[in-house]
Amino acid sequence: MSSGRGSTAGQQMLLALQWDDEPTLEAFEPGANGLALEALAKLLAGGEGSSLYLWGPAASGKSHLLRAACRAVQRAGNWALYLTPQSPPSHWPALDAFARTGPAALLAIDDVQACAAWQQDLLFGLFNAARQFGVSFLAAGDAAPAQLELRADVRTRLAWGLALALEPLDDAAKRRVLQSLAARRGFDLRDDLSRYILSHHARDMASLVDLVARLDAYAMQQARATSIPLLKAMLADAGSAPTIKP
Repeated sequence: MSSGRGSTAGQQMLLALQWDDEPTLEAFEPGANGLALEALAKLLAGGEGSSLYLWGPAASGKSHLLRAACRAVQRAGNWALYLTPQSPPSHWPALDAFARTGPAALLAIDDVQACAAWQQDLLFGLFNAARQFGVSFLAAGDAAPAQLELRADVRTRLAWGLALALEPLDDAAKRRVLQSLAARRGFDLRDDLSRYILSHHARDMASLVDLVARLDAYAMQQARATSIPLLKAMLADAGSAPTIKP
């Protein structure tokens, strides 16, 4: 059986996307998060220094949206910067940097709930500077602004703009993500295989995407089509067995 294979401006810090090494807004599977995707599109189209805060549990798509938004802005030839609490101090801009960014610039800060004290100081100043110079501000965290264990003035700033909750993908949406990823890799992830993966493997998207990537590499190595028996063989060769969900 054939496997069906086929053959910027300004300071930037785009990290490798956990789900996809080429994050785009078009590739984002909204599931129940269509309103958040629409709000983000309006933020990017406005270019008037508005702000948007997205919050939700792990694997709800926050990082994908922030990274994809920065990529879209940069591809349009404008300044965009993606920051996380793991970003070194040298990557955090000075408060006057926005005076030189030009129109349609974007600052995106991920996982704000984990910001250290010095990062909260900067976050407060950067938010105010972004408003002053008309830079769009996008942030994400694991809880609504009022529930974050951050400085009160930082929580207040995050709540000034639109704040929207994100929901994790349901099984149907997860299958669409995995099948889309498989198609970009050049193979067909059939419904029976995608359903088996969701029933017998860890269900967070990072683990699921990693499994699809491993299966793709293993199928190439074995010169076989992807299938449930091939997945079982790969896991057996790796010395691990599928984790059955409760």
